[in-house]
Amino acid sequence: MCKFIFLVVSKEHAGSCADDDHIVFRNIRSARLTWTKSNRTIPSIRSSGIYTLNGALESHPDECIITLRLFAKREDPIATIVHQRPFHRNVQSSNVFAAARSLIKKCMDPKSPHKHCQYSRDTVLPLRVLDVGTPKDLQRTVKLRINETEIHAPYLALSYCWGKQPQPAAPNQPLQLRRDNLQDLVNGIKLENLQQSIQDAIFATRKLGFCYLWVDALCIIQDCKIDKDREISRMASIYKNATVTIAASSSANAADGFLSKKIQPYCPNYEVHVPMPDGRKGTVYLSAEAYEPEHPLDKRGWTLQEFMLSSRMLIFSDYELLWQCKEVDLQSVSERGLEYLQPLETLPWAVFDDNTEPYFGNLGADKVYLWKTIVRQYTERKLTDSGDRLRAITGITCELETLWHDVNIYGLWKKWFIELLAWYKPNIERERKRYLVRAPSWSWASLNGVIYYEAPISSEDAKVRSLTISTIELTGRILQEGDIDDKMRPTISERPDLIDPIDELQQSGLQDQQMEYLLLGTVQTDAGRERGIGLLVVDVGRRVYRRIGLAIFRDMTIWESMERQAIELEAKLLK
Repeated sequence: MCKFIFLVVSKEHAGSCADDDHIVFRNIRSARLTWTKSNRTIPSIRSSGIYTLNGALESHPDECIITLRLFAKREDPIATIVHQRPFHRNVQSSNVFAAARSLIKKCMDPKSPHKHCQYSRDTVLPLRVLDVGTPKDLQRTVKLRINETEIHAPYLALSYCWGKQPQPAAPNQPLQLRRDNLQDLVNGIKLENLQQSIQDAIFATRKLGFCYLWVDALCIIQDCKIDKDREISRMASIYKNATVTIAASSSANAADGFLSKKIQPYCPNYEVHVPMPDGRKGTVYLSAEAYEPEHPLDKRGWTLQEFMLSSRMLIFSDYELLWQCKEVDLQSVSERGLEYLQPLETLPWAVFDDNTEPYFGNLGADKVYLWKTIVRQYTERKLTDSGDRLRAITGITCELETLWHDVNIYGLWKKWFIELLAWYKPNIERERKRYLVRAPSWSWASLNGVIYYEAPISSEDAKVRSLTISTIELTGRILQEGDIDDKMRPTISERPDLIDPIDELQQSGLQDQQMEYLLLGTVQTDAGRERGIGLLVVDVGRRVYRRIGLAIFRDMTIWESMERQAIELEAKLLK
C-alpha cells in the first residue's frame, strides 16, 4: 500500500514533498493514517467505517494531494470497516430514475435555473418526434408525430450507436422511417418492431416523465436525400434544444440495447492485504484516480456534436446512470456513485450563446485553439461512411459560423485559414488514399483518420488574396526541392500525408513533377527557437498546387533569397 501511495504521489507531486514530510489521511469519520516517506509505514486503521481517504502533507494540511477510494467485497472480513462494495450495474431502477428526475428539475428550476443551461426550456418541437405516451400509458404502441406548425413542448433526444447495419437486400431490416412507411409510423409503431436501444430510450423517456422523443432513424426519412440534408442541418438545434439527451453510451449496437447489459462489477485492480485482529486477512481494493469510462458511443464520429451541443445529458454508462449539464461536471446520479473523469470537454455553453458576449472564445487565439481541439477529438472517432467526414460535424460548424461571423470552408475557418493549413498526420496514422472528390488536398477532410495540429503560427508568411469554396489564391514564397543543397537538407523534416506519397503522384500522373515547399509562417519552440512551417506541395499545372504533406524548417536562412509570388491551391475535384 505504501508503494502504491508513493507512486501516485510522486507522479503528481514529486517536487512538493520533503523526505521527512508526512501524509495524513482522513475520512469523513475521522479515520487517520500516516505515511512517512523515510520509513513508509502505516498505523492500523482506526475507524468504524471508511469510504474515501483524503491525504494532505502534514506541513500543508488543507491541501489534498491524493484521494484513496477503498472497496471491499461483501464476504471479506474487512467489509465491516470498508463499506464501499464493488459496483454492480444499476441504470434502470426506480431510485435511479427518481434521482435523475430530481437533477433535471434542479437544473431547470425557474427560481434558480442554471445560467448556461438556458436553452431547451420553452422550445419548439422538431419536425418529427415519437409520441411515447406516459409511464402510466399501458398501450404497446408509440406514434410518429409530424409538427407542421410550431408546437412548444419539452422533448428528449437519443444519442446512440447504430452499429453494423444489414445489407439493403437482407431480411429482418431494422425499422426506419422511409417514404413508403411514413403514414404507417404515424398510425402507430409496435415496440417489438424497434431495435432494443430505441425501445430502451422509450422506456427511459416515460420513466423520466416526458412524452416526446427524437430518434434520427425514425424522425429523418432515410431514403430521401433532400429530407436527410435538411434535417441533418437542423441537428445542432435539435440536440441543443432537447430538454435532455439520452446517451446510450455503453452499447455499440442499437440491436443490443443499453439498459440490461451484463457487465462484470467494477472493482479497482490494486489489492492490499490487511491483517485483522482475529488473525484473518482482509483484502482492500484501492483506487487513486477517478474512473474514466471508455464508451463505444465516444468512438462514433456523429455523436461528438451531439455531446458537445446538448444542454443536459443522461449517460447510461458501464455501471451507473451519469448526469452532466453545462454547469455540472460528469457525475453519478446517485450520491454514493463513483467519481468520474470527463473523457471529453463539452464546448463552453457561452460559445453558442448568441445573446451575450461569450466568456470563452473572445480572442482569435481562443477560437483557433477550440477548433483545433474539436478537429482532434472528432477525427479520433470512426464513421461508418467516410463520406460523412464533413457532414457529421456540420452542426458545430453551423453554430460557430453564426456566432463567429465567419465561414467554414472544408473544415478550415476563413479568418484563420493560413494557421489552420498546418495540420498533419502522425506517422502511424498515415492513410493510403486521399479523397479529393470529398475535399481539396489542403483540407484535413480529404483524409480519413486522426488529425493533429502543429504549434500556433506566431508569424504568418503566406497571405490570402482570394478565398472562396472554389478558389484559394495566396501570395507566398515557394522553394523547389531540387534547389536545396546537401548542407541544408538535414534541417528540413517532411511529414507526408500518405504512407506512399510517390504512389499518390503516380496515380494522378504527376510522378515527373518536382516537390516544392510553400512557407506558411514561423512557430516558436518551447526552447524559444524559431522554426518555419510550410506545406509540401506539387504543381498540378499553371502554378496550381496540391498538398502532399507538411514540412518543418529548422534553419530559416534557406528562405532569405526566395521572392513572394502569386499561387493557387487546387480546388476539390469534381466527381
